[in-house]
Order: sequence, then structure tokens, then C-alpha cells
Amino acid sequence: MKMCKKCAECCKNYPLIGISKNEINSLELLTGLHFGIPINSKGKAYEGYLLQFKENGDCFFLNENNGNYSCDVYEVRPEICKKYPSTLRQQEVCALNKEKLFS
Repeated sequence: MKMCKKCAECCKNYPLIGISKNEINSLELLTGLHFGIPINSKGKAYEGYLLQFKENGDCFFLNENNGNYSCDVYEVRPEICKKYPSTLRQQEVCALNKEKLFS
């Protein structure tokens, strides 16, 4: 397993972060935010929710301070975030980002 370089590229411009009602409840408890603020509904065809991104494409909970990144909800981050990179495509993108940043 390759070590994370903490570049936060996986938290930027990610197209869809599905999130469950249980994950929403955990986020609400930790942040005090109502789920309508950081969550977008996928619509009637899908019974689920998507994590909202900022206008610049960053995850709603991603913070940057002088090139150092942190997650405001790391303890209760969605399962997809905990498992990243879990798919072959995610692993490829992660490896490419590591090469660009640290070669």
C-alpha cells in the first residue's frame, strides 16, 4: 500500500460523493450543521445524498492553510473517503497526483 502524501487532490473536484443518512447524522452531530447545508439530494430517481462541494471544487469540509490540508470531519468522514483509493481508476489518479507533486 502506498503512503498518502496528503495533497488533498482526492478532496478536490471529485464528481460525486454519495453519503448515507447515517453518515449525515454523524456529520450533523459533529458539526452542528443541518444536513441541508453540506448535502445535495440526488433527486427523485435516487434515494440518497451527495456531499456538496465549494465553488472552487473543494469538498465542503476541506481546509487549506499555507499548503497544508485538513478535513474538518475526519473522524466521521463518509465511507467512500475512508476507503479512497479503492477503485483501480482512483488508484491511478492518486498515483499520478503523487508523481506530479513529489517527483
